[in-house]
Amino acid sequence: MRAPSDPLSARELEVLTLIARGSTNRDAAYRLFISEATVKSHLLHIYAKLGVNDRAAAVAVAFERGLFSRS
Repeated sequence: MRAPSDPLSARELEVLTLIARGSTNRDAAYRLFISEATVKSHLLHIYAKLGVNDRAAAVAVAFERGLFSRS
């Protein structure tokens, strides 16, 4: 894995938090009032920024880097 080139945006972090809690792309889109395609786009940006290839790895790296709040 590589170091992130850019920090995650607030929206990307919201998407990743929902994914970490078990939401599907469709559920995350519904909760955030955005399209499923937009969720997928955010995920692709997240993967690139974290240097990973899938959602499980993105969640793992986010936990390792302390990107999630305790709440």
